[in-house]
Amino acid sequence: MWSRCLFFGARPEPGTFYPDCLEWYGLSVILHRMPLDAYRIANRDNWDSRVDLHYGSDEYGIARFISDPSHLSGVVSYDRDKLGDVSARRLIHLQCHIGTDTISWARLGAEVTGIDLSPKSIEAARRLSDESGTPARFEVAELYDAPDVIDEKFDIVYTGVGAICWLPDIEEWAKVVASFLDPGGLFYMREGHPMMWSLDWEDTAQLRVTMPYFEVEEPDAEEEEETYAGQGKVSSPLNYGWNHGMGETINALIRAGLRIDRVEEHDECEWQGQAQLILEDDGLWRLPDRRERLPLMWSIMATKT
Repeated sequence: MWSRCLFFGARPEPGTFYPDCLEWYGLSVILHRMPLDAYRIANRDNWDSRVDLHYGSDEYGIARFISDPSHLSGVVSYDRDKLGDVSARRLIHLQCHIGTDTISWARLGAEVTGIDLSPKSIEAARRLSDESGTPARFEVAELYDAPDVIDEKFDIVYTGVGAICWLPDIEEWAKVVASFLDPGGLFYMREGHPMMWSLDWEDTAQLRVTMPYFEVEEPDAEEEEETYAGQGKVSSPLNYGWNHGMGETINALIRAGLRIDRVEEHDECEWQGQAQLILEDDGLWRLPDRRERLPLMWSIMATKT
C-alpha cells in the first residue's frame, strides 16, 4: 500500500529522489510503500484457500453462469436498479473475489475490471469469464496498491457485500476509491452494517454489542475452518477483520473528494451475519421478529466532485 511521505523541518529540494518514495518530488504526489503486513498476508492466504470450495458451491452458482448467459448474481440483481443503466460504462469492482458480481455487471453492459489481493481468486475469475463467454478483465492487486497496478479512470467504482471489513484503514481506502474516478464518476457500495459487525456472533438469545463499532488498530482475529459457501475445510483458517463506523466511512469519502448522494440502511443481509438471522424465500437473511431493532446492511451512493 502507498501513502504520502511526511517531511519535517526543511522542505525537500525538487528533483531530489527519496529512496522510500515512489516518485520524484515536484512531479506529482510523493508516495512511499507500506509493506503488506502479516494481517493482510494471512487474509490473502485465507481467501486463496476458499476459492476451490466457493467455485464448486451451490451458493456461487458457477454452473448456472456457464449454462445461462443471462444469469446474474443475487447481489447484482439487488443492486442493479440503484446504479441504473451501466451500458458501455467503465466499471471497476474492488475486492471482487471469484468475479461472479463483476461478470454480472458485464452482462448488464458494463466494461468491467475486477481486482483482488488473492491470486487464486483472480485465476478463478478469469476462468469464469472464459467458461461463461463473458468478457471481463481481472487483475491481482492488493486494495491499497490498486491505483499503481491499474493507472486508469472509471465511470463507476463498485464494492461491498463483505469487503471493507477486511481492510485496516478506511481513510486510505476512500483515497483509492476517489483515485479511480474522474469528476462526475459514481461510487456505489452495499455493505454489512457496522452495528451488525459489533454484535456477539454466537449469542442466539440476545443482540449484544461486544465488538468495536469504530475502527481500531488491532483487528479481530478468527480461525474458521469452514467457509460460508461450499463443503470442506479451508487450509489457511486464520483471518483478520476490522469494523468501520458509518460516520468514519462517510467522512473519509467526503475528505477524499466525493459528494454523498444517498445513504440507506437495510433490514436484510446477503449472508447469515448474525446467529439469530433466518434465511427467507428471497435468499436474504433477516431477524425472525422485530426487524426494526437492527440494521443489517447499508448502502451509499456518491459522486466524485
